[in-house]
Amino acid sequence: MKQEQKLALATLIRQQRWAGLATVDNEGQPLAAMVAYAYAADFSTFYIHISKLSQHTRNILKHAKTSLVITETDNGKGDPQTLTRISISGEIEVVERNSLAFESIKQTYLNRLPTAEPLFGFGDFVLFQLKPKSLRFVGGFAQAHSLTAKTLIECAKLSQSFTPPS
Repeated sequence: MKQEQKLALATLIRQQRWAGLATVDNEGQPLAAMVAYAYAADFSTFYIHISKLSQHTRNILKHAKTSLVITETDNGKGDPQTLTRISISGEIEVVERNSLAFESIKQTYLNRLPTAEPLFGFGDFVLFQLKPKSLRFVGGFAQAHSLTAKTLIECAKLSQSFTPPS
């Protein structure tokens, strides 16, 4: 994967806030939903905060394997199949409210999505963390790559130290 593709991947994750979440129910039927997300600075973990009243949350609580799909915004022009996108698959788990990590992760989430603050006061909302295991990045037509979580972390590091040309 070339450096510019790694930068495109990191930029995509940082610029978007809304992603598709894929889960599976008890009968093995898939379900997709849209969710807001935040991430650890090194992209090692992704965070979502969703209600237990939703079917996708109930699916996650029974089956931890899930995928998060982040895509470039479609402006209605050109071929949508060339949009940059990434599918992040892994196991998701609850961040318990009484855990040492909860407040820090909550603050990371709110730094990115400050309007979500009132939702943390609702008892039915759960904070989850997704640890990437496998990834599929498409940087445009004929630019598909299967990646590891290690490569994702490399993309985060590269983009943090990147200074665009002036």
